[in-house]
Amino acid sequence: MALEESVARGRPKLKSLLELSCGQQSLLAQTHDYPDPDTIASAMGLGWLLKELVGIEPTIGYGGVIERAENKTMIKQLGIRMRRMSPADFKKFDLVALLDTQPEVGNHCIPPERRPDVVFDHHFPRELEGPEPAFFDVGGEYGATSTKIVELIVAADVCPPQDVATALFYGIKTDTQNLARDASEADVAAYLYLVDKVDNRILAEIENPQVPLDYFRVFNKAITRAKIYGKMIVSDLGEVYTPDLCAEVADRLLQVEGVRHALAVGWHEESLFLSLRTRSRVKNAGKILHGIVCGADLGTAGGHSPMAGARIPVHGKSQRSRMDIRRQVVNGVVQAFGENYRNFSRLLSKKETSSHAISPPPPKEKASKEKPDDRRKRTRSDEVSNRSDPPRTSKKPQSKGEVTPKNRVTKNEVRESAASSGTKAGSTTPATKKSRTRSSLAPNGRTKTNRVSIAPDRREKTPSLSA
Repeated sequence: MALEESVARGRPKLKSLLELSCGQQSLLAQTHDYPDPDTIASAMGLGWLLKELVGIEPTIGYGGVIERAENKTMIKQLGIRMRRMSPADFKKFDLVALLDTQPEVGNHCIPPERRPDVVFDHHFPRELEGPEPAFFDVGGEYGATSTKIVELIVAADVCPPQDVATALFYGIKTDTQNLARDASEADVAAYLYLVDKVDNRILAEIENPQVPLDYFRVFNKAITRAKIYGKMIVSDLGEVYTPDLCAEVADRLLQVEGVRHALAVGWHEESLFLSLRTRSRVKNAGKILHGIVCGADLGTAGGHSPMAGARIPVHGKSQRSRMDIRRQVVNGVVQAFGENYRNFSRLLSKKETSSHAISPPPPKEKASKEKPDDRRKRTRSDEVSNRSDPPRTSKKPQSKGEVTPKNRVTKNEVRESAASSGTKAGSTTPATKKSRTRSSLAPNGRTKTNRVSIAPDRREKTPSLSA
C-alpha cells in the first residue's frame, strides 16, 4: 500500500521532470558544500535515472571538501565520480540540479547569476528571492532527499543497479538514523524497496571505515572542553580538519546520560561551523539555528527538527571579533533551549584533564570466603567481647599444694627475700645480723632515714646434701 502511494506521488513529478529534460545533452547534479551521504546518493540516483530515461549525460558536482571517512569510503567503494566545481564550470551544462539544499540557503557554490533548473530538498521551504526554478520539489513529509529520488525510480518502473540502490539506501539510513529520526511512511517504503537490492559487503565497509589519528585527537578535545548547561552540552573543537566532525561530535555527545540537546562548534578554512542536535519534540533545531545565524546576518544555516547545521564566514575578522561571534551564537542557542549560559559544569574535572600519569589502581583486599556458620559464630563472639561486664566464671576448690596466682612466688621475690636474710638465692646458710634502712617523710618535708636491725634467721638448718 505504501509503495503504491509512492508511485502515485512520483508520477506527476516524473512527468514534469522528463518534459524539462528532453532534448538536453548534459546535467550537473550539484550537491551542497561538504556533501553528506544523502546529497551524494540523491545526485547519483537522479543522474542515473535521467540517463536511463532520456540519455542525458550526468556529472556530479560539489563544493568544499570531502574528508569524512564514511563519505570517502562510500565514493571509493561505489565508484562515484565527483567533480569539484568552480563558478565558471556552471555555464557548461544544459541543466543544473541542486540536491538536498535550496538556492537561498547559501551552502552551495552555484553563482547567483546561474539559477538552478531543478531543486530537490526535504528540508522546510525557504522564501525565494528570485524566480522559482522550473522543477521545484521542496519540503513535505520526508526524512531524506534520497526518498524523493526513489519515488521517481519506482514511478518510472525501472530497477536501479546495485551501486545506485546501495547509495540511496545508505543515504536514507544515515539521514533518518535507520528510520528512528524524522522518518515518514514514504521513507519506510523506500527503505524496504531498496533493502534487498543492496550490496551488504560494501555497505559494511562504508559504515566501518578506518579513520586518521587526528580523528581521535578531535574527540579528545571534544570531551575535554565539553560544558554542560542543565540538559544541554556544548563543546568547542577548535580547528578541525573537516567540518563533518562537528556533526559526528554532536551526535556522540547527545548520547551523554541526561542530555537532551548537543552543540558542537569548530573552525575550518576561515569559517565557524556549528552542528546542533536535539531529542526534543517541541523545539525545532533547524528553525532555532536559522533564526540565530541568518537572523543576525552572520552566515547560512539549515536543517530540520532534530538536527541542524550552520556556517559563518569570518574571513578578515579579528581574533576578538571571532570570539564575540562564537559567544553570541553559542549563548543564543543555549538560551533558546531554556538554559542559563552562565551556569555550567564541565564534563571532566580539572583534575581529570590535568592528570597525565597513567598508574594502575591500588590493589583491593580480597574478601575472606567464610561459611555462613563461621560468620554466625564470629558475630556471636564479637557480641560477647563487646559486653561491658566480663562473663562470670565458677570458682573451683583449691587443692592443697596447688599453685595459684595468689600464692605463686616469683624469682624477684626470692631474690629480695634472700637479700634480706643475707643468703644467696638457692642457698640455705643463715646470715648474721644485718641491717636495712627504711625511708620516711619527716614533718619538715625532708626524707628521714631509719636504720632497722634484723635478727638472724632462727629456723633450723637444713642438712647439706654434700654432708
